[in-house]
Amino acid sequence: MRIYLDTFVFMDILSGSEHAADARKYIELMKSGATGVISSVLFAELSYHLTKRKGKDKAEEVLIYIQSLPNIEIVPVGEEIAKKAGRLRVKYSGIDKKLTYFDCIHIATAVYSGCSKFVTGDRGFLGVKDIEVEVY
Repeated sequence: MRIYLDTFVFMDILSGSEHAADARKYIELMKSGATGVISSVLFAELSYHLTKRKGKDKAEEVLIYIQSLPNIEIVPVGEEIAKKAGRLRVKYSGIDKKLTYFDCIHIATAVYSGCSKFVTGDRGFLGVKDIEVEVY
């Protein structure tokens, strides 16, 4: 099984939000053999948020931890993913959630990588139909 992990999953875990336990179960799935797929842009998002809130050293520590997770696949943003992300941003411009370029890169990466589902804590993704969205 290949599951895409949105940045929201890691933000919930790191912030200790009320949904942290729900988000952690997907990391546990990876320890059981499922492949967790993330986009390289996740590092840009997390670097920004973590450096702002916890400082540069803590941000680097978390990013190294994510890279060391078992069964994690980090997909770089190539030409095909970038093109698909642009088309997705147009396609979903009418849903309730205004998808950012990063959001669309995440969706495009999930589709391109053959993931069976897109996991997030963000209910705004429920309008996306290109892949099964699972909101914890």
